[in-house]
Amino acid sequence: MATKSIGDTRVQEIAAEDYPLPINPRGRRLESIDLLRGLLMLLMALDHVRDFFSSAHVNPTDPMQSWPALFATRWVTHLCAPGFVALAGASVYLQKQRGKSSREVSSLLLTRGLWLIFLELTVVDFGWFFGVFPFLQVIWAIGVSMVLLSVLQRLPASVVGSVGAVILLLHNLLDPVQASTFGRAADLWDILHVTAMLMYHGHPIAFAFYPVLPWFGVMCVGYAFGQIAAGTPRVRQRAAVLWGISFLAVFSVLRFLGRHGGGYGDSYHWQRLASPAQTAMSFLQVEKYPPSLHYALGTFGVLLLLYGAFDKAAAGNWMPPLRRFIEVYGRVPFFYYVLHLYLIHGLAVLLAAAQQQDWHLLTGPGGLLGGTRPVGWGFPLPGVYALWLGVILVLYLPCLWFSRVKARRHDWWLSYL
Repeated sequence: MATKSIGDTRVQEIAAEDYPLPINPRGRRLESIDLLRGLLMLLMALDHVRDFFSSAHVNPTDPMQSWPALFATRWVTHLCAPGFVALAGASVYLQKQRGKSSREVSSLLLTRGLWLIFLELTVVDFGWFFGVFPFLQVIWAIGVSMVLLSVLQRLPASVVGSVGAVILLLHNLLDPVQASTFGRAADLWDILHVTAMLMYHGHPIAFAFYPVLPWFGVMCVGYAFGQIAAGTPRVRQRAAVLWGISFLAVFSVLRFLGRHGGGYGDSYHWQRLASPAQTAMSFLQVEKYPPSLHYALGTFGVLLLLYGAFDKAAAGNWMPPLRRFIEVYGRVPFFYYVLHLYLIHGLAVLLAAAQQQDWHLLTGPGGLLGGTRPVGWGFPLPGVYALWLGVILVLYLPCLWFSRVKARRHDWWLSYL
């Protein structure tokens, strides 16, 4: 810490790299976390615009059907779910560092987790289908993981992180286990570890898209990452880069070992295909449902490097207008999530109706889960990107307004939105 005299006044100059996250100013936020979350919110909108508007009715991550631009459009959005869940865990740790007791944090996690589960089954699901069908996605996964973390967060962060790491390292050993093994409890196994339709007396009652076990592991690892985020800028940037490179290195080794069915940690085994582009797509094709070890390593590696870059930009005050723009979305993630979902789906239905097409095909479980679309529906990728930019720009002012409301007011209910 250096000082200098100006007349009779001593002005302390604290270098950014020597300034750790304060322990107790309630309400202080880490800009780098909001920036990373904001970027993920924008990428998420790209994925959902592609879901509803793309004319490419193929699996975008299948190297035999896809092409590099479509594959990359889908692959970058793989970062969203693990980023959301991990940052939710990191935010819990940081709240404790700002003075909240374990009892306060447990109460907040339990009530917020149950609230998110309720919203997933009501407001969010209706936004996806414009109808009623339980669709257990990322908000559900975050909610259940928060309920579980409300108990586990009483342990040291290193223990919580170790639990998460063990889950992510070993849960693929459970892949051969079939839900039918558990008889009447088959649905519970699907909720825990398998992406599957939940059945009751032969009838579908819900779709478990985000199994709880691996996503809880992601939140636990994110909670432990909070220790890094609470450090000085120099320490957290260095740690983020080193861990990010390490994860990508391990990812690469495991992918090479997994060629032609060997190795461990993912159901997709890469192979040399007809072109270098197809081979590269095969190498990067990883299982998200449920998230495999390879998926976790690859996405965590990229996320950590992005975090380090954002933290460096914030510490150096680089590109302030761009940072302010991205940060707006990261400060109101759930508000943005609900708005963008209704906006995108609503636009798709209105466009289909305006074109005198059967807009009902864009509603209900069959529209999303079954891939049912009107004949000739959708736009090529340039059109998808144009619509995506339009969506995020339309949502900027509402998100800016709500972010200012949250910054100005401290009503208890605002922490649930």
